[in-house]
Amino acid sequence: MRTDRKSKIRLLHLVQTLGVGGAEILMCHHIRALGFKDYEHFVYCFGNDGPVREKIESMGVPVRLGKKMAVLKTPFKFVVAFLALVQDILSVIRSRDIQFIQSHLGQANQMSIFISMISGIPAFPTVHSTMAFLDTRNFWDPRALLINVLNHALYRLAEHVIVVSEEIKIIIRKRYGLEDSKILVLKNGIIVEDVHEPSISWEKVFDTTEMGVKIVAVGRLVVSKGFDILVKAVAKLAADGNSSLRVVIAGEGEQRPELEKLIKDLNVENFIRLIGLRNDVQKLMDVSDIFVMPSRYEGLSIAMIEAMACGLPIVASDAPGLRDFITDYRNGLTFPVDDHEALAVCIKRLLNNAGLRRTLSDNARRSFDVEYNMLNNIRALDAVYRNVVASAG
Repeated sequence: MRTDRKSKIRLLHLVQTLGVGGAEILMCHHIRALGFKDYEHFVYCFGNDGPVREKIESMGVPVRLGKKMAVLKTPFKFVVAFLALVQDILSVIRSRDIQFIQSHLGQANQMSIFISMISGIPAFPTVHSTMAFLDTRNFWDPRALLINVLNHALYRLAEHVIVVSEEIKIIIRKRYGLEDSKILVLKNGIIVEDVHEPSISWEKVFDTTEMGVKIVAVGRLVVSKGFDILVKAVAKLAADGNSSLRVVIAGEGEQRPELEKLIKDLNVENFIRLIGLRNDVQKLMDVSDIFVMPSRYEGLSIAMIEAMACGLPIVASDAPGLRDFITDYRNGLTFPVDDHEALAVCIKRLLNNAGLRRTLSDNARRSFDVEYNMLNNIRALDAVYRNVVASAG
């Protein structure tokens, strides 16, 4: 490890995908918040390329794409691919004189700790949600058993385990027997974009000038995000005569065909549209009135934090990862998971009460300023990096 305190801290960000997900976006905000005056960043991805790569490279951060990991079902191919990947990452560490590895999500976290054991470079695996501890496979599935044993051993070897909430800290501490001093709570957060120009014309999306209240939802089109619940809620509102709303869902995913069919079957094409993947989410929110998050489970959603930063009233499910961050009638409204009728009630309450929308909007922005501004939140991680460098010197 370098001991010249005048040199920049060299940080390798290890990730498995560069798709538009919460963890990948959070990594970008970590990079921006740590900055470039005292840090030199490098991103290594050993999975799927994606739109986040362009965002990272636009900051002047080099990105290297390694080979994808093979699956455990083919043990020989897995071992060969694993060893080749390890060798490549080690070559990057040597050539870039890396001082720390910060990783994001399951396989990247495992890899970072393994690389740390070989290289002596401190690893900082980052756990973004409680979903990291859920495995839908049978308990006795050899792969599930292997992953559980592997994680139990590896996480103990990390320099620090970074978690985005106290809830995850409690789970990690119990599951892996980690001491509090090993776990760093680094709340999710964002850096608000400097330029907020309108990103879409709602009138063009719906081909009408009679817009009413504009509602936005953001996320991958997968079952866990619960967008089917939002579609059903919109259908109920429309059936009850609430025609003064328009809804857009920004994102892509495997559930898109199912959602398109549901929108058609419930005859709400005039009220709700799927607008695909967006890389200007904060700008989209700037021209919206309400943000809805109907998830069945979450970590701490970056999209929700972006909505707070934009001062949007928030309607969210009381799923784990959300319920501790929204206080009813203070910075948002909550409804029971999977209850589209309760969601419809919450939306209707906001449709009919502009004063409540203003109150929730003001308090949502205050919540962001106090809790989720990454320029403030990153200080804890920055201090740890600097302390390790100082102690090594």
